[in-house]
Amino acid sequence: MLVGFVIILSGADASAPSPLSSEQVANYRRDGFVVARGMLSAEEVALVRDAIEQDASFRSGNTTIVLNDDAGGATQLNLWSNPGNGTLGMLTRSRRILASMRMLLGGDVLHYHSKTLIKEPRAGGEWNWHQDYGYWYKDFFLLPTMATAYFAIDRQTAENGALTVLNGSHELGRIDHWTKGDQQGADVQRVMLARARYTEVQLSLAPGDVVFFDSLLLHNSPGNFSPRRRMSFASAFTRSDNEQCVSWSRSWRPTSDRYSAHPAATPAYHLFRLWSDPRCLLAMAGTSETASSTSLVGALTRYAA
Repeated sequence: MLVGFVIILSGADASAPSPLSSEQVANYRRDGFVVARGMLSAEEVALVRDAIEQDASFRSGNTTIVLNDDAGGATQLNLWSNPGNGTLGMLTRSRRILASMRMLLGGDVLHYHSKTLIKEPRAGGEWNWHQDYGYWYKDFFLLPTMATAYFAIDRQTAENGALTVLNGSHELGRIDHWTKGDQQGADVQRVMLARARYTEVQLSLAPGDVVFFDSLLLHNSPGNFSPRRRMSFASAFTRSDNEQCVSWSRSWRPTSDRYSAHPAATPAYHLFRLWSDPRCLLAMAGTSETASSTSLVGALTRYAA
C-alpha cells in the first residue's frame, strides 16, 4: 500500500512464507529470541563485510559513536534510520528478513534504525545488561512490539564478546533503565534477580547467523580481549501500528555512493517508512533476485554501485 512517497509492507510480500519455521517462531515466543543459522551465505557475508569496511563514513569521528565501559575498554557503533539503496539497505529490506519480522511481530513492519556494532581486538567494550525497549520507550514508542535482526559478520565466541541473553526474560516487561557511564543499563537490582531466575545463554555465532530478538529481552555482551575483531550489523523494526510519538532532529547516514543513491534524508533515531523507490518495491514484492530464498548476492552487487 503506497502512502504518498512511503510504503507499508503488504501485498505480495505480506503473503510470502517466512524463512523461519513454525518451530522457530514458537521458540521466539517462548524464549524471546531465535537463532537462524546460516541465513546468509558466505558470499553474502563477504559483501556485507566489504560494505562496512570500505565506507570511510563509518570511521569518521563525526558519525562513529564510541562507548566506554567501566574497565577502560570501548565499543564502536554507527547508527542511521534511512536504510539506503546499498548493500546494507538491501539486506535490511530483503524478503527473508521482512517476512521473518512480519511473522514475529504479527503484522506489517517499519524500519526504525540500523547500526554497525564493532569490537576491535583487545579493545574490551562490554555492553551493560539492557533491554532495547528500555531505550526505545524513551524514544517515544508506546508499545514494545519491536524486534531486532542481528547479523554476525565475524565469528562470535566468548573470547571476542559474543551476544549473551537471559532466556525468557522478555516476560518481565519493561525494566527501568539508568545511565551508567557512557551507556544506559537496566536497573541493577532487577538484573540481579533476573539472572537468578533465567538461564544465561552466550550465543556462539558463525558468520551468516542471524539472531532475531524481542525488544524486551535482557541481553549484554562481554568485552573483546581476544586478537580477533567482532563485527556485527543489526536492523531494528517496529510493528506498523506502533509509530514513534515524537520525532528527533539529529540526522546522519552513511555517505558513500553505496548508501547515498536516494536523495531523501531522514533524522537518525526517527522512524522511517520505506520509500517507493522501484528497487525497494522489487525487494519487497518478490519480483527480483532480491527475493531469492537462497542468495542476495545478485541484488547486492547490482545495487551497491
